Amino acid sequence: MFPRISLAARRAAFRRREDGAATIEAVLWLPMFFYVMALAIDTTMIFHGYSRVVRAVEDVNRGLSVGRIKTIDEGKQKLAASLSDYKGLRMEIGVSPDNVIVSNVEVPVTSLIFLGAIKPIVGKGISIRTQQYKEF
Repeated sequence: MFPRISLAARRAAFRRREDGAATIEAVLWLPMFFYVMALAIDTTMIFHGYSRVVRAVEDVNRGLSVGRIKTIDEGKQKLAASLSDYKGLRMEIGVSPDNVIVSNVEVPVTSLIFLGAIKPIVGKGISIRTQQYKEF
């Protein structure tokens, strides 16, 4: 049979045991780990959004440059359609007197982030300006 151990002896043995020490440390560090992961995800989403916007603006500029897109309004429509996922998008497309197509697009960071871990730059925006010579 099992020997009977008093309640005081069990408490003393419980206090001496160190089996859960690593678990407590892991639980204390877990929120920090999740925050760093959220920062990494938000940063990745910002870089992905930036490259997506740059590619869309360059595609519209190229289309206007070679004559595939006929008017500035058609270019704005194509750009708005390809970037419809982003809220608060501001864009300007124009042709300078030197036959240079100039596009300015600004996207707020709030429409690029996923988890909201990056609070200090939430009021900021990503601004992209491209220029390309008109070829026809």
